[in-house]
Amino acid sequence: MTATLSGTDATRSTVTSDRATSRSRSFGRHRVLGLVVPLQIFLATGWLRAGIEKVIDPTWWSGDHLLDFLEQQRPQMLPWFVWFSDGVLTPLAPLVAWLVVAMQLVIAACLATNRWVARALWAGVLLNVCFTMAGAVNPSAFYLVMEMALLFSLSRPIREAVANHRAVAWLIPAALFAPFARTIEPSRVVDDPALMLSTLCVIAAVTTLAAGHLAHRNH
Repeated sequence: MTATLSGTDATRSTVTSDRATSRSRSFGRHRVLGLVVPLQIFLATGWLRAGIEKVIDPTWWSGDHLLDFLEQQRPQMLPWFVWFSDGVLTPLAPLVAWLVVAMQLVIAACLATNRWVARALWAGVLLNVCFTMAGAVNPSAFYLVMEMALLFSLSRPIREAVANHRAVAWLIPAALFAPFARTIEPSRVVDDPALMLSTLCVIAAVTTLAAGHLAHRNH
């Protein structure tokens, strides 16, 4: 009789534990959705707005708007991006203008329909990194934060050792960008392309470490 009661208690305890784990996981999924969905919607509308803005601008299709932008941003560009601008973007301005519009609209469509989201986010990262290196930090740097957050939410769990190596890899560009910072004045740091890109790489490194630690703890 005692053994039977003991077995029943153990079963109840297991059921209770399973229910608690299930509720915890359900809460975790809802919390993630509460963060991911608003970010994805915001990015979709942001990229759509940017694309439509260019579609209805006649000077964009000729490449004139892009050339004016590059000339205006030249003092804020990172040194190596000046070479890229002069050697690639300026001679191919009409083609680049078409490509930018196409990428922005495709990114918006993918995020809005929840199709090929990771690829769309990486395409967004590419554009935003280019915009930031061109000196257009706002809002590109903040888009990058949101895109990284969504990419991390889509990534698979990784071993802690792998996370440590990836974190170090993120710190390499952070260290390379840092020497090109032009100011540490609090009111102007958000407009410094090198400092913002370096900061974003550090954020990615810390997030990678946190993801690896979480996966190790759950394992």
